[in-house]
Amino acid sequence: MAIRRTTMQDVADAAGVSQATVSLVLNDVVGSGIAEATKVRVRAEAERLGYRNNRLARNLKLQTSDSIGFVSEHITTSPLAVGMVQGAQDAARAAGKYLLIENVDFDPDEPHVVSEQRAIDDLLERQVDGIVFASMYHRVVEVPAVLHETNSILLDARALDASISSVVPDEYVAAAQATSYLLDAGHRSIVHLTGPLGPPASNLRRSGFMDAFAQLDLDVEPASIIECEANTPSAFEAALEVLQRADRPTSMFCFNDEMAWGVYQAAFDLGLAIPEDLSVVGFDDMSLIAPVLRPGLTTMRLPHYEMGRWAVEHLLSGDNSVIEHAMECQLIERGSVAAPSS
Repeated sequence: MAIRRTTMQDVADAAGVSQATVSLVLNDVVGSGIAEATKVRVRAEAERLGYRNNRLARNLKLQTSDSIGFVSEHITTSPLAVGMVQGAQDAARAAGKYLLIENVDFDPDEPHVVSEQRAIDDLLERQVDGIVFASMYHRVVEVPAVLHETNSILLDARALDASISSVVPDEYVAAAQATSYLLDAGHRSIVHLTGPLGPPASNLRRSGFMDAFAQLDLDVEPASIIECEANTPSAFEAALEVLQRADRPTSMFCFNDEMAWGVYQAAFDLGLAIPEDLSVVGFDDMSLIAPVLRPGLTTMRLPHYEMGRWAVEHLLSGDNSVIEHAMECQLIERGSVAAPSS
């Protein structure tokens, strides 16, 4: 037997008011002129009877879905970037909206995956109030043309022509802060172990590293910037070589925590203690690496949650101006930095 659903008329009968009054109360219509005591009684009866407002019917009438579209590049499966989804979801929920997520693959040669264009079209057909177009890492993207025709924002990405609002981490300031942290500890022989140069994150972090030295009128030696693949094995090999120099550095600032892990391994193999013989600073604050290493890794935390929340809040703000917002990263101090040994 089908279970009968409580109707608005049931609530009206129980509260001793008209169905129209129940509708005005439960839909929070401003200026209805209904007495507060009546509102309290209607809501109490609705809760007692287990009434659920037909939001779908309301949204169809208003031509809205009370939802935000979130197009992501595998962010939902990334332990590092999933905070962006959480931040966006919390901001949407606070505004009374739902977050509809479309996980896509940006490889046009893979026909079995959902393309970004199809994902955007699907969301627009559902009459979303806006679209967050999110990247798994900070990069410059070619914005799908349809996003210029709707309320949209880029998350962890920037448009090549600055034609759409975006929010990204402030890579430059974060790198300068990380480098200054080592300089303030007394280090002058610092190697920056960077990933392949070219992407915004690599270039901006390198610039921040160099300018932190310039602020103290110090020169950066060419050998102080070492480029390799941004992963643990490549960083291990690069660190193994640099740490065997006659003038080995006293500290290293790594492009990410995975590379810092490789530096830890190289130091261990060479019998070097961290931080007594070598100080290390990473980037990302990966939960499976930074706090687990011994000693814990001092690193820059990417503001994934904050960026996701800001993106949705700006999307719903009604501000139509193009804003490129760089969000501050946070230095997380652990035990991997000390003054250089004599």
